Amino acid sequence: MKRHKIHHSADIVGRCKKGIIPFLLCFVFMGYGQNISVNFPNITVERALEILRNQEGYSFSVKTNDVNLRQKVNADLQNQPIEKVLETIFQNQPVSFEIEGKMVRIIKAPEKDSKQIGSTAESKKISGRVTDKQGEPLIGVSIIAKGANKGTITNIDGYYSLTVPDKSVIQFSYVGYDTQELKLGKGNILNATLQEKINDLDEVVVIGYGSMKKSDLTGAVTTVKTEDLPMAANTSISHMLSGKAAGITSVQNSAQPGGGVTLRIRGEASTGAGNEPLYIIDGFPVGGSQVEPAADNRYSDFGSRNPLNSINPNDIESIEILKDASSTAIYGARAANGVIIITTKKGREGKPVVNYSANYGVQQIANKTEMMTAEEFMTEANKFAKEQWLYNNRVYPYGNTNPSSIKDPIVYPYDAKDIKNAGKGTDWYDLITREGMIHQHNLSVSGGTSNLKYMASFNFFDQNGVVRNSDFTRYTGRLNIEHQINKIFKYGINATQSYIKSSNVPLGTEDFENSGLINSAMSYDPTTPVRDKNGDYAQSDRMTTVPNPVSMLEIDDYTQTKRLLVNAFLQAEIIKGLVAKINIGFDDQNGVRNSYIPTTTLYGKQEGGKASKSMAQQFDRLLEATVNYNFNIAKAHKFNILAGYSYQDFNNEGFSAANSQFFTDIFKYNSLASGEAARPTVASNKSKTMFISYFGRINYNLFDKYLFTLTARVDGSNRFGENNRYGIFPSGAFAWRIKQEDFLKDVDFLSDLKMRISLGQTGNSEIGNNAFEYYTAAWQQYVFGNSINTGTAKSQIANPDLKWETTTEFNFGLDFGFFNQRLSGTFEYFKKEVKDLLGYRSLKSFMEVSTVAANIGKTQSTGIEISLKSRNFTGEFKWDTELNFTRYVDRWKERNPEDELSPWQKANDPIRAHYGYLSDGVLGIDETPPASMPNLLPGEYKIKDVNGYLRDDFGNLIPDENGNVQYTDAPDGIIDEADIVLLGTYDPGFSIGFGNTFEYKGFDLNIFFYGMFDRIVNNATRGKFSIPNIRFILNRQNMMKEISERWSSENPHSKYPSGFVSQYPQPSDYLWEDAWFIRCKNITLGYTLPQKWIRKVFSRARIFADVSNPFVITPYSGNDPETDFKAGYPNQRTYSFGVDITF
Repeated sequence: MKRHKIHHSADIVGRCKKGIIPFLLCFVFMGYGQNISVNFPNITVERALEILRNQEGYSFSVKTNDVNLRQKVNADLQNQPIEKVLETIFQNQPVSFEIEGKMVRIIKAPEKDSKQIGSTAESKKISGRVTDKQGEPLIGVSIIAKGANKGTITNIDGYYSLTVPDKSVIQFSYVGYDTQELKLGKGNILNATLQEKINDLDEVVVIGYGSMKKSDLTGAVTTVKTEDLPMAANTSISHMLSGKAAGITSVQNSAQPGGGVTLRIRGEASTGAGNEPLYIIDGFPVGGSQVEPAADNRYSDFGSRNPLNSINPNDIESIEILKDASSTAIYGARAANGVIIITTKKGREGKPVVNYSANYGVQQIANKTEMMTAEEFMTEANKFAKEQWLYNNRVYPYGNTNPSSIKDPIVYPYDAKDIKNAGKGTDWYDLITREGMIHQHNLSVSGGTSNLKYMASFNFFDQNGVVRNSDFTRYTGRLNIEHQINKIFKYGINATQSYIKSSNVPLGTEDFENSGLINSAMSYDPTTPVRDKNGDYAQSDRMTTVPNPVSMLEIDDYTQTKRLLVNAFLQAEIIKGLVAKINIGFDDQNGVRNSYIPTTTLYGKQEGGKASKSMAQQFDRLLEATVNYNFNIAKAHKFNILAGYSYQDFNNEGFSAANSQFFTDIFKYNSLASGEAARPTVASNKSKTMFISYFGRINYNLFDKYLFTLTARVDGSNRFGENNRYGIFPSGAFAWRIKQEDFLKDVDFLSDLKMRISLGQTGNSEIGNNAFEYYTAAWQQYVFGNSINTGTAKSQIANPDLKWETTTEFNFGLDFGFFNQRLSGTFEYFKKEVKDLLGYRSLKSFMEVSTVAANIGKTQSTGIEISLKSRNFTGEFKWDTELNFTRYVDRWKERNPEDELSPWQKANDPIRAHYGYLSDGVLGIDETPPASMPNLLPGEYKIKDVNGYLRDDFGNLIPDENGNVQYTDAPDGIIDEADIVLLGTYDPGFSIGFGNTFEYKGFDLNIFFYGMFDRIVNNATRGKFSIPNIRFILNRQNMMKEISERWSSENPHSKYPSGFVSQYPQPSDYLWEDAWFIRCKNITLGYTLPQKWIRKVFSRARIFADVSNPFVITPYSGNDPETDFKAGYPNQRTYSFGVDITF
């Protein structure tokens, strides 16, 4: 059998890590002062200018009628400056010229004896600057005085000067921007801010390994510009994408500083592999997780971190979201879950532009679970003790037992005097939380010449979380350079480095001795003080295994991560339209975590202090080569052909060590050897993943109406078995620009109409390294004789047939626009099937291991997406609206044959379906129990009898021909598993994003909402601290205040149950709650200062105030429908203000 191997062909990447940047930086200043060599063999001036335009990239603007373009030029110029070349071309002509970079303006030569135009009373000289709405200068803007035949253009910094008749109307026009007319007043300064044209069909969109006009797209691609995203209080770009694009859903996993956000594109169709999209940062594919060393302690769950934390959001220019197979197939086996392309800002031609922005904010807990005070806790404990006595002895209302016949009296845990004097007691939650603080500073410098452009930035971000000791600090720096060496060669460097330090609080969500900080604070006895009489941390006499929450703040646990991401390219335009490019880069991440649990804590005292140090490193290398050819055949046929090769590897290794039994807490984790544990823990790991790929794409444009795309990629990886190491992922797409047809050209109100159809395949390889191989594990312990020995054992068996998970997707899209794109939008319908799901198959019981990696099952997803944008007003008062809608359903199509479905499960149910019994209210005191629950006691939930099993006269089940149970499809008077129903799914049935932006006389207001609907969430906090667990109140566990509303003999009309365990099944819809929500994400108010106030110092200055997460509308009773899980980190509301200044 032929074996396919992945060859180690990227050693050059590692060798270049230290040398590539100095080597490329040596070219940085070569773009200045280059001379020209050119031959004009007796040709016309017009032809000479054309040669300079084609050969050297110059553009010319003729502003005089005195130029003779037919005059002959005969010269051979070698290594001459542009000024000398132009003097030769225009020899003996009455013209002059102005040079700005590679822009040349040809003007009439000044007359020595002429009177200055500006000296007359009817004319005056004006000047000013023209910028876009971000304050960036616009180069080459045409400026004319209407009716006066006088004009000029802006220079490289956007400035101009012009002598015009008094009281003129000045017109500013520029390609891609709306023409603006301003009436000249009394002053001599006239600045203009131009707005981009509403028609966005010529907008350039970044796609895989290239870019194209939006009007030429055949795939489903959504662009999000960072100018539309809130920058004030967000750690990473993924936080900002919530609700911003159709087809992408986001859920915040943890609200802690730097906490993770789950981004999903078109659902979660994979059940065994990952559902994370592929991230591309300036052409470099990065992993979907951040390097996070673990700590060897029981509180190792410190919440998820965001993989994009190390990227400064202020550096990002645009984000493209590739959703369908046509747009993602170019990334093959890693693109089944969609692709997010992040493009950072680049320099522009012109003098250096310096920008500084900063914001400061305070954070408050948005919603806090109301726990009982000491007095309330003691009162409810006594009530429950009484109620439990009545229930256990079946005294009215739970039975007919005579109270006097019971020997054991009620034992109340607290007497009335203690309750009266208890007061509020210890508010543990308040002691571990605080008002948070967040601030950041961003400084950037950009500029360049026509040959060399640069952008450098620095960012400092600091957040002190609302839970004490949860802090996040980040420093990032970036340098982007692009240098056109000559007309053939060009290179660029994109480099970013970051340093992050995170303080970790123990957020473990387990119970009792494994309780994390928040769980302990919510459950701890409010009658216990923080410290005892000796000054030590007090320990509840009944909660002996739960740590004192305040003592846990003394745990010293922090993580430091460093990241250097460098991507460089060198490209050559071999002939016109044919570009060869080499891309080389690396992503070096290092993380260190130190943790010490002192003896002042419960766990630390048991361990004699517990210290651990761990390290994790990931070094990724990338080498890519592409050839791209753009050419036309006549005017009707336009082609773009791409071919490429890619190699990328991911090298991971880690190390950890832990010890305990220290004689002092002084050294913490700095002296592991001083611990005296019988067996210190030492562990290490190392792995490597490789991908080799070959890919190609053909784009064909016929008559600018009919667009075709064919894409294919071949991927190989060492993650899969020798029989399936390579996979092929093709796709095809067609788009029809219907608006360009003759029968629609004259329909003025319709500005765009395009239909798109695509079909293709992509892959998913996220199953972990070496899942297909035979594996042995070292350091396995076994007993031999009377001793414990260490050896090796089989931990995994081989599966040489393990292969890629393959997604086949169909997409239909419709792009439309009305009234010159005043109203525009897209509609998408998709259907995808995922086959060969990656997972694990069970083995026979006599095997040494219980499972083996295998391909099992299929899923299917369908959905629709709608995006709408409207510009409601475009005058001095501007109002823009954006709306997006996403609906998808992930279902099983074929399950693992080994999985035995329960009777209530259907073969094609939603993937993340949840099932349970439905409640039918609480049984009252004088209410007769239902016939299906004859022994039900007052205060217990009634269960809905919704269905029954088909039975014979003897009560035996009657199966169908396949042996499956049959249903009566009607109540049968019995509460059993036939009454279990589908409650719903955690996945949203649909989600929306909705925003409005208003602008008026320098003021801007943005309000943005997003929401998820038709979803359910398990309120685990309620399950732990409310009625289902009320019995633990007698063990001194604190409870939510809502338990006072439970059913009891003193409160017999409550809708909540008594909390006593019934002999019947418990309904699931008490904890599985309807959790749709509409969240106001941001409200931002800004003011851009007038130029007349700031022009001597700044080119633009804006101040703003922002409120993040001001309110949420939801029926969910927990703290937050997104971030809530048992004792989870609380979500925050942030109030911030800031400045954005351009010099």
